[in-house]
Amino acid sequence: MNRLRGEFLDNGYEGSGDGSSAGTREGGNAGEEAINGPVIFSCAKCRTILGDTFAYVASIPERNLFALQAVPDSVSCSHARKMSTERGEEGSVYYELACTECDSIVGRRYVTTMQDMDVIRNAYSLNIEKVMTYELGKCLGNRPANPEGPPPEFYTSVGFHDDLVMVKSNVTAIAAKLQKLEQAVARLPAT
Repeated sequence: MNRLRGEFLDNGYEGSGDGSSAGTREGGNAGEEAINGPVIFSCAKCRTILGDTFAYVASIPERNLFALQAVPDSVSCSHARKMSTERGEEGSVYYELACTECDSIVGRRYVTTMQDMDVIRNAYSLNIEKVMTYELGKCLGNRPANPEGPPPEFYTSVGFHDDLVMVKSNVTAIAAKLQKLEQAVARLPAT
């Protein structure tokens, strides 16, 4: 979990849109490796899968949160709105997220936030302390099935990956412009 904390929270996860960081982390701690494959998040209590890095949106290190744009049915969202009284997020309104298998609270879905938390508004924010992780493909580097032969060949579509990165970048830019427009409209006098 410390490696994940460093990757997602301390330095920010530089997800490429395909669920992998593609080795973009620089300056990691000695003995730590960059995350090179998709990561699966599971409930720390019962190990039910809660999501993966294909849905990664952002992280807020000072809150120990990382946000996903979507989660599986194994995550339930409460029906009761709550208002945060925690320092730095006073007045933020959220729903609690729970693991459907063991009912552990694993995060929050904020519907109103302070400005510094806008990046996770309406996303599924999981608490890093409440999840376990597994990096797909991690075992490939440990013991190859045929140490004498060539590594297994995997077929990937580089063009598809590049398209996903471009779409993610465009959506982020459009969302920022839309937010500015909404703010400008809100300042217009009522007619």
